[in-house]
Amino acid sequence: IFIDNYLTTLPMKKGLSSSAAVCVLTVRCFDAVYGLGLTVEQVMELAYLGEMYTPSRCGRMDQCVAIGEGIGVMEFSGGSCSLRRLFCQSPLYFVVADLNSSKDT
Repeated sequence: IFIDNYLTTLPMKKGLSSSAAVCVLTVRCFDAVYGLGLTVEQVMELAYLGEMYTPSRCGRMDQCVAIGEGIGVMEFSGGSCSLRRLFCQSPLYFVVADLNSSKDT
């Protein structure tokens, strides 16, 4: 599997979990190519373990991008993390702002 990130439009070091998204993408590529049948929790765990080999040193919550669309609740117990989906009856609105500050992740 070869991933070529030839164009990046996300701002670097802003805490947007873009490195976690790449790790989740990589795990999902292996899952699709090799038919591993990974659960969302397994994708999150493997993405986290993979990212721990990089300078990013992310936290466990960054891999929540594995849920895709929707909202999820992450529950932590010891060293493990589980995820379950929430379903909302009304729309939720979010504001994302660039504060022109850096974050050292």
